[in-house]
Amino acid sequence: MNILITNDDGWGFDGIQALESVARQFGDVWTVAPEKPMSGISHQLTFERPMSFVEKSPQSFSLDGTPADCVRVAMTQLDVEFDWVFSGINKGANLGSDIYVSGTVAAAREASLFECKAIAFSQHLRKFQAPFDWSRPSRMAERLLTSLLIREMPDGGWINVNFPDPKNGNEKDLAVVETQHDFKPLPADYTRTDDGKLLYCSVYNDRVRTPGYDADVCFSGSISVTIHP
Repeated sequence: MNILITNDDGWGFDGIQALESVARQFGDVWTVAPEKPMSGISHQLTFERPMSFVEKSPQSFSLDGTPADCVRVAMTQLDVEFDWVFSGINKGANLGSDIYVSGTVAAAREASLFECKAIAFSQHLRKFQAPFDWSRPSRMAERLLTSLLIREMPDGGWINVNFPDPKNGNEKDLAVVETQHDFKPLPADYTRTDDGKLLYCSVYNDRVRTPGYDADVCFSGSISVTIHP
């Protein structure tokens, strides 16, 4: 099995290294990831300038482009027929309407356009404190992949996975819930800086949640899995 790894946090980020280690248990791994962080870039593609494409180590490349660029370049410039694309593990959740903004999810969606199956992995954190222990989401990803990789899915199907905050109980007791995206809008509050500019100040965890949908599932302490056949 040939697996492509990418993310939106950048090549060498701790989360992608964790996902690479897990993926190697299931197949042969290639990595093509953005040269620098590209969070919130959505499905943007680069057409107006050349992009540097550098092999950092065997089968691991950085690209001066977006997550969607990384998948497109890997699919067309590497002489590999990929069976799966894994994107992440993102530091921060990608729930509901986040999928329209997330570079992590856009990489999975780009894979689907090439009729390649894909999974986007994200880790919800109530507080972004460093350093973060990636061993827990690594174990959860391994647990999920054992079942997801043998699931019947059409070529181009993709899955969005969100792990709950580590403070939400023992990982061995975490339920895996297949659910739908909650597309309620995020809070949109702004404050003005001293020079009159607008600064986004909403609290992600204060978003409105529909019971049983992905944001509610993840915030309540379960692993949220949304499948796009």
